[in-house]
Amino acid sequence: MSGNPNTKVKICGNTNAEDALMAAEAGADAIGVINVANTKRYIDLEDAKTISNALPVFVSKVVVVTLDNVPIGAAHDKIKSIEDTGADCIQLHGEESVELVVDLRACMESSTKIIKKIGVSGDKEKCLENALAYEDVVDAILLDTLAISGRTGAIGGTGKQHDWSISKEIVERVKKPVILAGGLNPDNVARAIALVKPYAVDVSSGVESKVRKKDALKVKRFIEATRK
Repeated sequence: MSGNPNTKVKICGNTNAEDALMAAEAGADAIGVINVANTKRYIDLEDAKTISNALPVFVSKVVVVTLDNVPIGAAHDKIKSIEDTGADCIQLHGEESVELVVDLRACMESSTKIIKKIGVSGDKEKCLENALAYEDVVDAILLDTLAISGRTGAIGGTGKQHDWSISKEIVERVKKPVILAGGLNPDNVARAIALVKPYAVDVSSGVESKVRKKDALKVKRFIEATRK
């Protein structure tokens, strides 16, 4: 899908209502929280609901989760719990199969959208194939630098940039909106947008003063850079 001239901004990895409100007031279109255990920016769904309730009505609320390694019944329960937070979008950030995504969609009781993360590595053809596989079953694709989960619990938020030329081709080929993430910051986001032309950009560590704490100046600079 061709890039949106008014690129949307998602500020992810929020851990408290104060940071989330600051980002919304700075002009963020979407606020993300991470409900993935053993990750640096994890919060529970009660805190996610508190943040959601604090945000203005026209700011999208996104909950990031991984559901590829849990029993299907538990995955259904998690989806319902996320819906109860008031989330507008559920971002599946694991290795959820196409079949699992279809099943999760069928169990949803609200109009909550589904975003699917695709990890971008150096294998362009594989990345494109993965993105195309999901375009008919999700509402948006998110491209993040491929991170191997392990003892560090890394699923993203690594601050590492990937090959934007791969992301550019995916944007050109995929029919659904594409969100660009991975190593973005106030200094490089304008270049990323100019090359990739994504529907939206997503940042977490690139606008922090320290892990779990957003930097108001960095958030403001990041959003201003996307509007130029």
